[in-house]
Amino acid sequence: MDYNAIYEAPTNGEMFQYPDTAYGVMSWWDFGHYIETIGHRIPNANPFQAGIGGRSKSINETNRPGATTFLTAPSEEEASAVLEAIDPRSDKAGARYIMSDAKMATSMFQSITKWTLDIEGYYQAYWIDKQYISLPTTRYFNTMEARLHILDGNGLKQYRMVHETEAYQTDELLYKYAYNFILGGNIPQVYTGYVKVFEYVKGAKITGTVSSNETVKINTTILTNQGRTFDYSQSTTADSQGRYEFTVPYSTDGPIAGQTQFDTAPSGSYVLSYGDTTKEVKVSEEAVLKGEQIKV
Repeated sequence: MDYNAIYEAPTNGEMFQYPDTAYGVMSWWDFGHYIETIGHRIPNANPFQAGIGGRSKSINETNRPGATTFLTAPSEEEASAVLEAIDPRSDKAGARYIMSDAKMATSMFQSITKWTLDIEGYYQAYWIDKQYISLPTTRYFNTMEARLHILDGNGLKQYRMVHETEAYQTDELLYKYAYNFILGGNIPQVYTGYVKVFEYVKGAKITGTVSSNETVKINTTILTNQGRTFDYSQSTTADSQGRYEFTVPYSTDGPIAGQTQFDTAPSGSYVLSYGDTTKEVKVSEEAVLKGEQIKV
């Protein structure tokens, strides 16, 4: 294909002006060329080792935004800040979609951390069945890669799974065993999609009032295109005036024309609960994409 016949080359020394519809895809650099040639989209990092970010020589350097910085980010807020910093346009994020495979979350993860030069504390040896086994730690499970791939994005405010591929046997079960064993979790120890695709959205704002300082929870069941279900939930405490707010990434009404045609979504409404009260909440796709408020 002659791209010069489609796109006008920028003046020498000037940046190409991408159309508003253009977006990037965040993944590890190994898969950048696949994203370009098969998906015809812009990867944030590629096998030329562009867009990786991190540090070059010293742990004291600034951790530059890029793939390694996003995947190892210890919170959703820090990961999102990386996406926002990657794109030079102030109103655009560097990626709309995040693609992860099981190896990124397991056997490749230590290679991902090396680009930050901050590699300690992600794994620890445990004496199990008369042998030492290296298992992921709390620091690992706090990373964005673990939150997305191992934990299916549960509890994240602006990231939703939109598709997963078939499951294959990987080290995923060991990591889920570690999560349940070390952190006291209760996630199902089953194989899930080898590749998972997530979308970065503004998220709908669900607000309301209850008694002051009361615990409020919201949850729903997500049904993937592979027929698998998993729980999505959040919990918060109302302020002194009883006000609470949740930001949720999934819509309950399905996709709309011109936007992501996702095949993974809630199987029903959100369930909001506090005290002895439960309420069902529906969320439109427009509210998720525009960050609109839904008052309960």
